Amino acid sequence: MSRIRYRASRKDSFFGQFSYEQVVPKDHFLVRLKDLIPWERFSKKLVRYYKGGGEYGPPPYEPVVLLKMLLVSYLYNLSERQTEEMVNLNLAMKYPSEEGWGWG
Repeated sequence: MSRIRYRASRKDSFFGQFSYEQVVPKDHFLVRLKDLIPWERFSKKLVRYYKGGGEYGPPPYEPVVLLKMLLVSYLYNLSERQTEEMVNLNLAMKYPSEEGWGWG
């Protein structure tokens, strides 16, 4: 059985987590939500719906990243394009997590 792998993401910042901690408040809703929800649990459950289960074929996006993108889209009433732009520009949504990437 192969190992599950995901598409590489830009999860490392030049300044590391330090720059995020200086700018994003600890009580920001998305930062608190990141700490409250065990996101990794969802990744293990959702990867089975990928064709090949993430074990063969082209590497898929990590399910948690897609789930977080959908949540941001829902919470802020954004289209897919608006969500992508918001996640790329907003530091609170990029706040590092265990998965390596904050909210998108």
